[in-house]
Amino acid sequence: MQITPEIREQLNAQKKECIFCKIISGEFSSKKVFEDKESLAVLDINPALKGHTLFFLKEHHPMPAYMTGKEFTSLFGPLAALSGCIKKAMVGLGANVFIGIGGIAGQQSYHFMVHIFSREPGDRFFKFEFTKRPATLPEEQSKMLSHNLPLMMQNHFKRNPATWHAGSGTRPDYLKDIESEGTILYEDEKVLVLLPTKQVTQGHIEIYSKEEEKLFENLDEKSSAHLFFTASLSATAVFEGLGAQGSNMVLKSGKSDDNPSQKLVVHVLPRRPNDGLDNILWEKKQPTYDLDGVKSKIKDATWRVHAKSVKEKNTITSPVKMKIESASKPNTTNEIQDAIKRARGN
Repeated sequence: MQITPEIREQLNAQKKECIFCKIISGEFSSKKVFEDKESLAVLDINPALKGHTLFFLKEHHPMPAYMTGKEFTSLFGPLAALSGCIKKAMVGLGANVFIGIGGIAGQQSYHFMVHIFSREPGDRFFKFEFTKRPATLPEEQSKMLSHNLPLMMQNHFKRNPATWHAGSGTRPDYLKDIESEGTILYEDEKVLVLLPTKQVTQGHIEIYSKEEEKLFENLDEKSSAHLFFTASLSATAVFEGLGAQGSNMVLKSGKSDDNPSQKLVVHVLPRRPNDGLDNILWEKKQPTYDLDGVKSKIKDATWRVHAKSVKEKNTITSPVKMKIESASKPNTTNEIQDAIKRARGN
């Protein structure tokens, strides 16, 4: 998204009131567990689970559409390693990453961030235990997604050729039968994008890694960033083509009660009013344990984030560009549309 002087002025006004910008500047205290030049990770002071961590860029952006390619990579590249560090520190067996874009999807701050959870069987956190129903997406809309998403990915690679990208690659054994579960929208050497036959919400998309079956933390920075770049473009395709009003991205990895297959997958969930996903959000609560002790354990583990960093980063440009006008519908409140209008001062 092009940042005009008017938008920049509005963003600067937001930054002055932003709690997370004040945490970054040191004006507000926080329980910091990781920091590098571009990003910061802090414990949520009202955690849903022990080790619940917020990860965000130091630059203020309301959503990924505002990020440069370098910023997108700076956030989503280290995410796999950071998730692994939190999981290791909390002695977890699984992990979740949660993202909300738009108020309808639970985005509560104009400072875009990711939530990271360490998971274990029996933790009684069932927010991501989804109920899938037979898809109700009209055939013409399914065909539209099958046409548009590959074009969006191809246009990206034409502008920014990547040495690893040379076709659909080889499908691993654990994804051999994936076509029986839905329609393949896009595939390259690193990811496979599926429109499942049974969906959580209309237009629900699943993204699978072709490099790692179960554990997110085993991906390097290039693959971590590419996984979420694909998820972000998928969310954009649904936003533009199906008129969704927001989106959630939920990564599942490893062992937890709501991930019986233990597979690594990112769910892209288009959000609309009365879509049956109100339960996906958690209530804020005071921890009954010592947050400083948790902070110390995670901070001691995060040196692995730097250790896992690749020498040459594949910077992703033009990460998520939403065409607001194509998703506008009469008499429809669009949370993403409203957020960008506010940033523009409209």
